Amino acid sequence: MSDLRNNSIIGAVLGAVLGVMGIGVLAETVIHPDYPATPGWVPEVDLTASAGGGPAEPVGPPDFGRLFADPAVLAEAVARGERVLAQCRSCHTFDAGGANGIGPNLHDVFGRAVGSHGGYEYSEAMAGHGGAWDYLALDAFLTSPASNIRGTKMAFAGLRNAEDRVGMIAYLRSISPNNVPLPAPLPEAAPAAAEAAAPATP
Repeated sequence: MSDLRNNSIIGAVLGAVLGVMGIGVLAETVIHPDYPATPGWVPEVDLTASAGGGPAEPVGPPDFGRLFADPAVLAEAVARGERVLAQCRSCHTFDAGGANGIGPNLHDVFGRAVGSHGGYEYSEAMAGHGGAWDYLALDAFLTSPASNIRGTKMAFAGLRNAEDRVGMIAYLRSISPNNVPLPAPLPEAAPAAAEAAAPATP
């Protein structure tokens, strides 16, 4: 009796499956989808956007000459830098005469020769790098230390956000006695280029 019942259940299930498949075949026979050769609307894709969906990072270094010439913008950048440096306190100190930690004291780093802070043992790559920590050098290094100076002991991944880097550089400049002149403002986009980049009005 149980075998008969099981066979009845299996038969009902198979019948339902075959019925659904038959309806699908019949629907495809009756309805023919007709897609146009060319779409009527093509979405515009911003190829300059970042992978995360937000605006793309600006190409090239920040315009320090223009940004820091504005006292209000500079003050805001310094305040942002004070917040950003929380990521750096585990390795660096920032007070005048502060002790070196895992990394050197950064009180007077702005304008200082690379790899020259007294009492700190730098990697060969950093000690032999040359140059000074100015606006552009700091921006490039803070973006990705390991890529900028290969062989550096600094394990920090970097500040990928341009505003965070500008803020950090503004803060380091504010606590450094070296008076490094602002670079000249970068040339603004020519009117023709700006018009070409502007979206067309309907």
